[in-house]
Amino acid sequence: MHDVARAAGVSQRTVSNVVNNYEYVRPETRQRVLDAMAELGYVPNAAARRLRSSNTGLIALVLPDFRARLFAEITGPVVREAEALGYTVLIELTESDRERELKVLTGGRNQLTDGAIMMAMSLRPEDGQRRRADYPIVLVGDQVLEGEVHHVGMANREASLAVARHLVDTGRRRLMVLGYDPIGGATARMRLRGFFEGMAEAGLTTHQELMIRAGWTRAAGQQVIEEHLDAGRMMPDAIFAMNDSLALGALRALRSRGVRVPEEVAVVGFDDVEEIRYSTPSLTSVSPNVDALASNAVAMLHEQISGKCSGHASHITVDFELKVRESSQGVGP
Repeated sequence: MHDVARAAGVSQRTVSNVVNNYEYVRPETRQRVLDAMAELGYVPNAAARRLRSSNTGLIALVLPDFRARLFAEITGPVVREAEALGYTVLIELTESDRERELKVLTGGRNQLTDGAIMMAMSLRPEDGQRRRADYPIVLVGDQVLEGEVHHVGMANREASLAVARHLVDTGRRRLMVLGYDPIGGATARMRLRGFFEGMAEAGLTTHQELMIRAGWTRAAGQQVIEEHLDAGRMMPDAIFAMNDSLALGALRALRSRGVRVPEEVAVVGFDDVEEIRYSTPSLTSVSPNVDALASNAVAMLHEQISGKCSGHASHITVDFELKVRESSQGVGP
């Protein structure tokens, strides 16, 4: 900076004002400084500037894993939104391990970042009381923590209610839940709650034989549906899979057993990942507004880092769309 100042015939303070886009610099002076910077090949030391401001310019995006496509699909929008505000995003995977998630919440794993956006699977509401108050964090997902923890969530209950209403409107009456887990995480509980509300609204009976437990993977979805069909158990005329991976596994199982979709069984998933638009048949699914999840989370985190936050935790729920495709069109038998 001293060399640039000498070459431009100005003070180091003036060079600093130009580098930091201070508006009260005469145009001709600004140009002299810019010309000197170009001639000398001067590039501001971003690390040093951040040390002076006590910020690193780094934020963490903390995900359980990349196996669930929703976790992968939120990464791009978060990176774009963060870059627009001058942040670099570091990715951290917790494998849904409770101790790892708690370390993020308490700031124990993130000394090198200015804050974190976390999609957690193992935290409990009371864990919010353990949050390190001076470490900015935003939780994304369905678990709302106690205390001052900012949160962006999805309308899982309302979306699953919309799924039930859609299936009823297309003539389905024997509705199966694939991935049933009544004591699981907040996501599972909210999706079940909305779906059962829709069944009750239509006066439909919940058959325990059609509440199918399974891990939320394609392989598990295929296996349990094949076992259900091979055992001759009650035949559903619609399957609501708790995510798209389960739904894709169910589609394969039904096809392998000669069951027509949607003529005999309708199938609906959740998350609207890209692959399902190209499955045979294409899969109906709930499409959460991933861009809104990302933009709200980054904005909330930026407010905390920049000191513009009101001090009270914000809670935002983003909208969804039920994307109706071939797998649930038509009327059941």
